[in-house]
Amino acid sequence: MSIFGKSKKELEIIGNYLTVLYKEKRMSQTMSILNNLGRELIGSDRCSFWCVDTKSDTLWTIEAHNVDRIVIPKGSGLVGYAIDNNETVIVNKPYKDKRFNSDVDKKTGYKTKSILVMPVTDSKNHVIGAYQAVNKLHGKKFKQRDVKKLLISAVMLGKILEADILYNSAVEDQLTRLKNRRGFYDFYESYIAPNASTCNNCVIMCDIDFFKKFNDTYGHNAGDAVLRHVANVFRENIRVDDGVFRWGGEEFIFLLPNTETVDAAKMAEKLRKAIEDSVCHFEDLDLHVTMSFGVHAVSPDATVDENVKLADEMLYRAKENGRNQVQTA
Repeated sequence: MSIFGKSKKELEIIGNYLTVLYKEKRMSQTMSILNNLGRELIGSDRCSFWCVDTKSDTLWTIEAHNVDRIVIPKGSGLVGYAIDNNETVIVNKPYKDKRFNSDVDKKTGYKTKSILVMPVTDSKNHVIGAYQAVNKLHGKKFKQRDVKKLLISAVMLGKILEADILYNSAVEDQLTRLKNRRGFYDFYESYIAPNASTCNNCVIMCDIDFFKKFNDTYGHNAGDAVLRHVANVFRENIRVDDGVFRWGGEEFIFLLPNTETVDAAKMAEKLRKAIEDSVCHFEDLDLHVTMSFGVHAVSPDATVDENVKLADEMLYRAKENGRNQVQTA
């Protein structure tokens, strides 16, 4: 018996493999396989997975071919329309459709000729994301039969996203909506500890410069707004396999699996600049924030707390040297 061009046995093998990958916490690899599966099943040039981020009212790509993470306002474009209406959308002349958002094409130089967007739901039929296919190959048009072929990848994606959302809600800091300390230790034991002796992993410790001044000058509500703003910037700039956590107060910590120190330093600099270039809007105020970062490679011979202390020492050095900078061992 054949389903979507795959035998029942092939689908079982694919499903089992994806389950193993997800349990081993290799989210990016799992998403990449699912993405390629959908792309091959319907014969499209590109596919992408979109996640609904209710914390920042945005939509962003968990996985996308040949492009960095794309972030758009919730409700915008054909992806936003499909999600808001829980409706599969097929558009073979997107530039003539008022719902189409051409901003991504303008930034990347890519020419979108046809689009298929399928909303992804959880077990309660709540829309939590979308699967988008772009440009049917060989100049063809997307049709309803492509929707049926894409369904298998969309269903698998929904299950993985729902499991991830449920776990995240259990280890969430209520103010910033990032993971809390419990989430940090869980992440360390799942992602870092098992391969600490065979892979390069890094810790980034950071805090908001002169945070007390925001509370003293504008009140604690302003300080809370700054914390939420920083968390949103972090969410938009980290990779899917990285972990970001609120450590306490104005301190945050990152765990970067399979990452060289030089690359972790580049990530910290990217985050530092993103914060510096952003503006926190609070009531009628525009608040400008800077942060200091300390980067350290995880030592396989040290405990989790000892590794945190090593990164904290680099953060202390950044603050001692003038703040708004990255220090690496």
